[in-house]
Amino acid sequence: MAMAAVGDRQHNLVRDSAERARLGRASLLVWSAIGVIVFAALVFWFDPTRLLTSLGDTDDATRMIEVREWMAGSSWFDMTLWRFGGAHPLVSHWSRLIDAPLAGLLSGLEIFLPADEAELVVRTLWPLLVFWAFVYLLAREAEIRGGRAAALLSIPLTVTCIIGIVQFLPGRIDHHNVMILCCVIGILHLARSFDDPRAGWSAGVLLGLGTAVGYEALALTAATVGAAALYGILPHRSLLGPSRAAVAFAATLAVALAITTGPERMFTSHCDVLSMNLVLLAACGAIGVSVVTAMEERLSLPAKLALLALTGAVGLSLYAAAQPACLAGPFGEVDPELIPIWLGSVSETQSILSLGSQLPTLGGMALAYFAAGLYCGLKLMRAERDDALRFHVLALIIALPLSFWQIKLLPYATFLPVPLLAVGLARPPQAAKAPPSRTRTLLTLAATLVLVAVAGWLIMRMSAPSTTRMKEALKPVQDCQSTTAVSALAPLPPGLALADVNLGPYVVALSKLDVLSAPYHRLDKSIIEANRILHAAPGEAERRLRSDGVRYVITCQGLDSTTAQGEVPPDALQTLLFAGRAPQFLEPVPLASSTPLKVWRLKS
Repeated sequence: MAMAAVGDRQHNLVRDSAERARLGRASLLVWSAIGVIVFAALVFWFDPTRLLTSLGDTDDATRMIEVREWMAGSSWFDMTLWRFGGAHPLVSHWSRLIDAPLAGLLSGLEIFLPADEAELVVRTLWPLLVFWAFVYLLAREAEIRGGRAAALLSIPLTVTCIIGIVQFLPGRIDHHNVMILCCVIGILHLARSFDDPRAGWSAGVLLGLGTAVGYEALALTAATVGAAALYGILPHRSLLGPSRAAVAFAATLAVALAITTGPERMFTSHCDVLSMNLVLLAACGAIGVSVVTAMEERLSLPAKLALLALTGAVGLSLYAAAQPACLAGPFGEVDPELIPIWLGSVSETQSILSLGSQLPTLGGMALAYFAAGLYCGLKLMRAERDDALRFHVLALIIALPLSFWQIKLLPYATFLPVPLLAVGLARPPQAAKAPPSRTRTLLTLAATLVLVAVAGWLIMRMSAPSTTRMKEALKPVQDCQSTTAVSALAPLPPGLALADVNLGPYVVALSKLDVLSAPYHRLDKSIIEANRILHAAPGEAERRLRSDGVRYVITCQGLDSTTAQGEVPPDALQTLLFAGRAPQFLEPVPLASSTPLKVWRLKS
C-alpha cells in the first residue's frame, strides 16, 4: 500500500510539474546569474573597497593561509598549520574539500595574473559562484512545486535574505556558504523524496557533503534526517525516499573520509571533524532504515520504532566507544578551561537571546521569515496534501528552535522558507477572472520586488540606531584587523608573536611572523597560555614568554578577546602595554607605516 501510494504521488508530481509553465534550466541559470550580479553590484556600491581593506573575518584569512600552505607543497592529508600555536601547532579540523576548488581557481588565474591579484579575484568569485549555484537550486525547487512564477520569485527572495546572504558576500572563502548550500538544498530534496523517492539519493549526497565539509549544521542535519525516518514509518507513508537518503548520506561520509584522511589516521576518531565514529553511526542508521523499508509492509508501527531504536542505539554505542568524549558534543575534546576564557563567548556558540541587546532586529527579521514561510506552507497544505510539502513545513518548524539555540544556524533556517514563500506568492488567485499566466507572473514579480524593497528600507530604518552603535563598537577592532594596519608588520624578521587571539590569522597572512594563538578551539593549550601571559605580572609574563620562544608582543587598543580567570594583578602585562608602560624586558619596535598596532621585542 505504501509503495503504491508513493507511486501515485510520484505520478501526480510528474503530471502536475508537466502542467506548470517552466523556464528551462538554461533560462533559470541566466535569471539566477542576473540576481547574483545585482547582489554583487549593490555590495560593491555600498562598500567598494571591502576586499582591499580587509581579508574578511578570521576564517577567511585562515582559509587562504591553508590553501597557500597546500599549494606550497604540504601533503593533502597533512592539515597542520605550523605557523599557529608555537610548540603546539594547529592541526586544522577543516576539510580539503574546500581547499581544492580554491587552489584550482588560484592556479588557473596565476597563469595570467600576479599572485596577489589572482587571490583578490578568487576571493571575489568563489562566494559568488557558490551563491549562484545556491540561488539556482532554490529556484529549481520552487519551480518544481510552483512553476515559472515561483522560480522567478524565489530569486529576489533569496538574494535579499538579509540574515543569510552575509555568508555569500565577496571575500567569504571559508566553508560556511558551501555548508549552507548543501544542508538547505539537501533538506529540500529530502522533503521531495516523499513524493519522488529518487530525490533521496541527491538529498543524502548533499547532506553528507555538507557534513564532511564541517559540523556546524550537524544538529539540523541529524534532526531532519531523524524526523524523515519517523515521518516515513507513519501509516500510509513510505520510507523509500528517506532510506535512500540515509544510505547516500553514510556512503558520502565514508567516501569523503577515505579521500581526505591519511591511512595512518583512518581509524582515529575526533569530535569536531569527519572521522570513523560518525561514519559508523551513519552506517548503523542507514542499515536500520533500509531494513525497515524492506519489511515495512510486514512490520507494525511499534516494531518499526523498535528496530530503528535498536540500530540507533548500536550506532551511538559504536560512536561513544570510538571516542567517549564526543558524547559531550563537537567540543568534547577541548580543555574545559578554554570555555570561560574564550570559547564560551564566541558568537557562533551563542543563542539569539544572548545577542538580543546588541542586535535587536535580528530576532525580528528571523521571525518574519519563519512566520511568512510557515503561513504560506500551511496555506498551501490546505490545497495540496502531498507529503513533500508537509515535511518541508515540518523541517521549518524543526529549524526554528535550533537556530534560536545557536545563531550560526540562522542562515540555514531563514533560507528554508524561500520556496514556500515563492510558491505561496505565485499561487493564482481564486477569483473567477484571474489574469493570464504571463501577466500574473509579471505582476506578482513586480509586487514582490516592491515588497522586498519596502521591507528592506523599513528594516534598515528600524535597525539604524542599533546598527550605528554596533559599527561604533566594532570600529576599533576592524581598524586593528585591517589589511593596512597589519601589513605594517610585513618588514619585521620572522619570529613567534604573542597577539590577541583574533589578530592571529591576519598577522600570519600578511607578515612573516608566526603567532602563539588564533581563534580555533584546537589551539586550546596555546590560547590558555597566551591568556595567562597577558594577564600575568611582569616577572611571570617574562618567564612564560621566554619559555614559549616568543620574540614579539603585539597589542592594539580596543582588541581584548579573552577573559582573565582569577585575580588579575594591577601591573598585568596587557594592562601595562595598553597604558604605554612596557616592562623593562620589552623594547618598542618602530614601524615604518602608520598603524594602530604596537609592537615590542623581547630583549636578549
